[in-house]
Amino acid sequence: MKMIEYGGYLPPEARTMDIANRVLTFQQGEEELEIHMPYPSSEQLTQLTKMIKASPIQCLHTTDLMKAIDKTVHLLLDRTHPLRQKAEKLLPIITGYNAEVVRLGLTQSLQTFREHELRRWLNVNFQQPHILDQFEPTSHGGFTKAISPQLTTHIWAGNVPGLPLWSFIASLLVKGGVVGKVASAEPFFIGLFCQVLAEVEPRLANAMAIVSWQGGDQAREKALFRASDVVVGYGTNQTIINLQAQIVAPTRFISFGHKLSFGLLLREALDHQKSEKFADQAALDIVRYDQQGCYSPQTFFVERRGRTTPKEWAELLARKLQVYEERYPLRKLSMEEASERIAWRDAKEWQESAQVFSSKVSAWMVAYEEKLSLEPSPLSRTVHVIAVDDWQEVLDVLQDKRDILQTVGVGASVENLFAVATAFSRYGITRVTSIGRMTKLHPGWHQDGYSLLRELVQLIDIDPATIRDLEALNTYTD
Repeated sequence: MKMIEYGGYLPPEARTMDIANRVLTFQQGEEELEIHMPYPSSEQLTQLTKMIKASPIQCLHTTDLMKAIDKTVHLLLDRTHPLRQKAEKLLPIITGYNAEVVRLGLTQSLQTFREHELRRWLNVNFQQPHILDQFEPTSHGGFTKAISPQLTTHIWAGNVPGLPLWSFIASLLVKGGVVGKVASAEPFFIGLFCQVLAEVEPRLANAMAIVSWQGGDQAREKALFRASDVVVGYGTNQTIINLQAQIVAPTRFISFGHKLSFGLLLREALDHQKSEKFADQAALDIVRYDQQGCYSPQTFFVERRGRTTPKEWAELLARKLQVYEERYPLRKLSMEEASERIAWRDAKEWQESAQVFSSKVSAWMVAYEEKLSLEPSPLSRTVHVIAVDDWQEVLDVLQDKRDILQTVGVGASVENLFAVATAFSRYGITRVTSIGRMTKLHPGWHQDGYSLLRELVQLIDIDPATIRDLEALNTYTD
């Protein structure tokens, strides 16, 4: 049976523009889904940008924006809400992920944007969050206010539902209008979020548009980028290069390319009880959305001379992956993904120093190795476990990877945590967390080491001497 849904989001003022639809088709088993996405021409994109720039979002108070986002989040956290039920029904068909993985992932992602978390996010990035609403005194004697871009374009990538919320909500929090171009692999959830948000806070209805086209459409992208103050791009390094080539001053470009993340277990984490716990948490980090996030682990380095050897830990991890495979089965892979995994397994099995553990149908694969290296895995529940004598050996394989490193998950004492974090920070690691939380982002995290909220805004200063110089003009001044 074929289902037809209308995705994306258009401002109410744009609904008379006769914008065409782009049809994206998804199928899982006997379930077929067509999603019709807004597909504006380059001229219509230019009209959309004018509407969004004229929206009243910059006149809203930050508190009102947080409350609107919070109410939207709570509506979508309610599993009895019709749109939450629709998301839980359709996203497994769109992405191929297990329904329970989607349900848990949506809840986890949405919880991150409740009001108290938004306040934390603003406080981490702005010492004075009211700086978005009014001029605030500064230590040098003047006053400063943060001004958002009128329009930010977001080019999203990947098929992890909820990930576009990070940059989308960042733009809204600093009071900027948004045009979002979704990835064909998951075009649905962010548009649904916008529908609910517009109903909750009608003053935001004309401040956002969620649209679709095939990536690399230069006519549409140039028209949109020319009208944007900021472009935020996600994707492979080649995608980032292609986007950057189309952006000219004064438009600013903020990019997030592909990254590589790994885990590290020191010997104090390797007694029999702790080993099992860390293997369980590592398996969860691997299973959540099948390693599709930049923060997902692709390698675990494990110290020798613990009560559990690195090879024994690799076997523990394999057993935990089997347990989770029965509860959260691997999604159906594309031919390309399946071929990459087979080639990876074949290559590992030819290496004398490697041993591969896997399920009977290769739903997960763990390659245990003695030789020190750090390389990407083909993802989709494939991971390296590498034995090291001492964690500082790992620094040798980070030397030439500064530009692609992101998260390290650590199993170590707090005393060693700071030594590890300090050493790895010199090699491009931008996030240190515990194993089991690598795929759980916290509000205020600095993606790839940057503060997106601060990157988006411009700061407007009133010079320290200005007020003193103008005091004489007051009506009450003698």
